[in-house]
Parts: sequence; structure tokens; C-alpha cells
Amino acid sequence: MLAYVLRRLLWMVLVVWVITVITFLLSHVIPADPAAAAAGVGATPAQIHALAVKMGLQHSLLTQYIDYLKGLVFHFDLGTSISTGDAVRTDIANYLPATLELVVISFAVYLILALLLGTLAARKPGGVTDGMVRVLAILSSAAPVFWIALLLQLVFFAKLNWLPSGGRLGTFDTPPPKVTGFYTIDALIHGQFPTFLAALDHMIIPVAAIVLSLLGIGVRLIRASVLEELDQAYVRTAEAKGLRARSILVRHVLRNALNPFVSMSGIQLGYLFAWIILVETIVQWPGIGLYAYQSFQSLDYNPIMGITLVVSVIFVVLNFLIDLLYPLLDPRVRTA
Repeated sequence: MLAYVLRRLLWMVLVVWVITVITFLLSHVIPADPAAAAAGVGATPAQIHALAVKMGLQHSLLTQYIDYLKGLVFHFDLGTSISTGDAVRTDIANYLPATLELVVISFAVYLILALLLGTLAARKPGGVTDGMVRVLAILSSAAPVFWIALLLQLVFFAKLNWLPSGGRLGTFDTPPPKVTGFYTIDALIHGQFPTFLAALDHMIIPVAAIVLSLLGIGVRLIRASVLEELDQAYVRTAEAKGLRARSILVRHVLRNALNPFVSMSGIQLGYLFAWIILVETIVQWPGIGLYAYQSFQSLDYNPIMGITLVVSVIFVVLNFLIDLLYPLLDPRVRTA
């Protein structure tokens, strides 16, 4: 087991290194001058040249990459943002809690709904519930997340005026003192219940958009896995022994059916960090997705590289943790 973990850790390091190479090269072949963008409109050629020297752009790509890698490894230096003027690691630390709060709550809701709906559909295949769940899964898979977010804004904000269109809090709401960076948790810690409710109110549209976009895959996977397990011999043996159907479903069938769902959920969670920019930009959620979008607009390549690296590390670590979960969910994997 230790050898397996060490081998996977080495692969993680290799993958992250390859990602730094690819992102660095891509960010430096864009047909734009970062120094000119940083200098601003009206800068003279002398000012642009001086800034390029300060940014180290006069060196070869290899030298620039080595300097970048040294700063990254020894100081976690992701460079400085042209747009904000702050260190990229500082910006990411400020923006990341908002994204994590949105991702954690959305994914928790998704897991619960996928397990519930997929299991309900599998219990009576071909029934009314199964048909409704399958239609929902098809619609969820067909609709892109940005379209779902726009539709929710149109209905619940523009037409019904029930929910805010975006942001983490209202214009006149004061953020709670920072402890975790999660407004919902920080508001509860400090006893600010109105702020907690306001934060939840602002999360409904982005959370609903994310959950609906993920739900189709999860529901279909759980339904197929549960149906496959219900057809196994051990289920008929348990029924012959007089065990209740609910007990068989919860204690045996679901546990055996979870492995493919857990594997796919890990991949979905990793990709969610990549495409959350679509949701955050539409609802103006101040997370790393909106930060990335603003960086794309201004050709600010240091934040783009930093965000890409952080998201890639999250994706790799999540898949590593999912692999470690397999032996806990299915003891047969330990002896494989």
C-alpha cells in the first residue's frame, strides 16, 4: 500500500510539472505584449521596454521558465497580477474561499439528490418515478450550465423577483468577520443570522445551476449501478433469508453500487473547478472563476497560470483521494 501511495505521489508531481510547462508556453505564445498591457494606454516605447526588463521578459523562454519554477517551488511565487497589482497568490487566497463555498455546498446537494433520485428510479424501473427521473437526467445532460444559470436568472430574478441575480451579498449587506472565508459559516459563528440568510439567498441560483448541470450523469450512473446490483445472487439470497428490502438496499446494494459513482464524482468535482468560471461570471460570484475571466480579458497571464496550476493540483489531488477511498468502500479491492 505504501509503495502504491508513493508511486501515485510521484505521478502527481510529474503531472503538475508538465502542467507548469504547458501553461507557461501557452501564456508566452499569445500574440500580445504583456509589458505593453501592464504599462497601459499611452505608454512610451521606453516605458514599455523598462517594464519588460523589470518583468524579466528580455530573457529567453527557458531562462524565464527556470526563474518562474524556482520562485514557485521555493517561495510559492505565482508572479504579480497586472490588473490588481498584488501577488497572484494573495489574489487567489482572497478569491478561493468564495469558490470553495459554492463548490462544497453545490456538490453536497448534488450527491444527496443523485443518490436519492437514482435509487428511487432503480427500485421500480419502468414506473412513473423512473420515467420522471430519466427525463430530468436527459434534460440536465442536454442543457449547458451557463444556459441554466441565465434561465434561472430570467425566471427567478427578472420575472418573479424572488431571488437576487448575483453576488455573494446584497449591496447594503456587510460581510461577516473572516474566519473561514465561507460567508454562511462565518455569519453563524458570529451570530449574524440575517447575513446567513442573505448569503444563502444569493447562493440559490448558482447552486441550482451547478447541481442541475451535474445531476444527469450522477442519476443515470446510480440507477444503472443499483439495477445491476439488484440482479445479483446475493440479493436473492438475502431476500430468501427474510431481510427487509430497505435493509438489503441500504446495507448491501448501495455500498456495492457506490464505486463507479464515487469515481465519476471525483472527476466531476475536478472538472467543476475548471468550468465554474461559466457560472461565476454570469452571476458575478467573486471567486477564482470571475478572477480568471477578468485576467483573460486583460491578457494578465500570471493569474491565468496561477489559477490553472491551482485547479490542476486540486484535480490531481482529488483523483488521488478517490483512489484511496476504493478499499474503504469495497474490501475486495484490498486483495486485488
